[in-house]
Amino acid sequence: MKQFDRRLRSAENHEKESHKKFLVLLIFLAVVLIVILVFFLGRGRGKVYNAYDTIQTAQLSMDSTIHYLSFDGGYLCYGRDGAAAFDAQGGQRWNIAYTMKNPIAVICGTYTAIADKGDKQFYIVDGQGSSAHFELTEKIAALSIASQGVTAVMVTGEENDHIYLYEPGSQRELIDIMTVTKNNGFPLALALSQDGRKLVTSYISFDSGSCVSWVTFYNFGEVGQNYVDNMVGSYSFEELVPELAFVTNDIAMICGEIEIVFYRVTEVPKVMAKEEFSDRIQSVFYSKTHTGLVLGAAKGSEGRLVMYRNDKGKKVLDMEFSGNYKGIYTSGEDIVCYDSGELTIYNLSGKQKFYGTAVKNINAVFRVDDGIRYLLIGDETADTIQLKRVEQ
Repeated sequence: MKQFDRRLRSAENHEKESHKKFLVLLIFLAVVLIVILVFFLGRGRGKVYNAYDTIQTAQLSMDSTIHYLSFDGGYLCYGRDGAAAFDAQGGQRWNIAYTMKNPIAVICGTYTAIADKGDKQFYIVDGQGSSAHFELTEKIAALSIASQGVTAVMVTGEENDHIYLYEPGSQRELIDIMTVTKNNGFPLALALSQDGRKLVTSYISFDSGSCVSWVTFYNFGEVGQNYVDNMVGSYSFEELVPELAFVTNDIAMICGEIEIVFYRVTEVPKVMAKEEFSDRIQSVFYSKTHTGLVLGAAKGSEGRLVMYRNDKGKKVLDMEFSGNYKGIYTSGEDIVCYDSGELTIYNLSGKQKFYGTAVKNINAVFRVDDGIRYLLIGDETADTIQLKRVEQ
């Protein structure tokens, strides 16, 4: 019997050893696969292109007053007479008609808000093109939209200004925040978080000839109920603060003339990272993952391009940069800048991924999906291009 027990234990030990070896083999294969993927992804990021093929063309309106925005893998065009959304192939998703003197548009997810800046009407449009129309009694200064269509509208009155929050299914405002110009200043900008529960605003006032901007945070969740008017924080800046955004649902980016600040706003705002510059900020742009600044670059002169990770406010790039650009934006691993017939693309390491010229004027460029296909918006056509390498 003892001999049988010894054999049984030996068999069990053998099975355990075999199982361990199998696990070690699986871990080894997984590590090898990860290394291979990182290697090929790294090669893809480092690849340099010098030409492109046009793989799709769609005709555009000849109206020079139309503006374009990237929209859910395609693009949105809007002007004085209406707006329309298209996929990357030029197929129309929806369109609405209106009459506006100075239309502005904002997008979050599949929702779009379009307003007549300086006038009193705006629309909220969902991903299928269903629209809600709103007529206000005050003039619209700015607006922002959340992922479920909740829209914040900053308006100016004769004595009092307001910030209203609306949702597509109701004409009644969800929130009404009143400010007084002589106490709070003139409204500049506002931004909603993606879930619509947090709001940040910028107002400018003048005290003894000095410019002071007030950046104020609101929380419309449970935490905000414990504060007067849901206001959970307010900060002063001795400079103009014309740009602010929720770059993630919980992180707000505040950009002044010579300073950028990232606030973490889970409940109340807390400074996560900040940086001041000796040069003025000329441009600010951002995506879901990164925020970029162009510093001190006048047309034809040298400046700097600085990039930050949104989730930590950490600087990931600081490079010399020419001021020769009409538009600049970031998407995925790309930094895309263009000027009339020239297109330049950098990666987040600052290496040039593509440089080329186009035979037609470039009004806007949008990355399609995979990092080698882009949408070039010209005067007459929207061209989907695919980058390639041609030996010279």
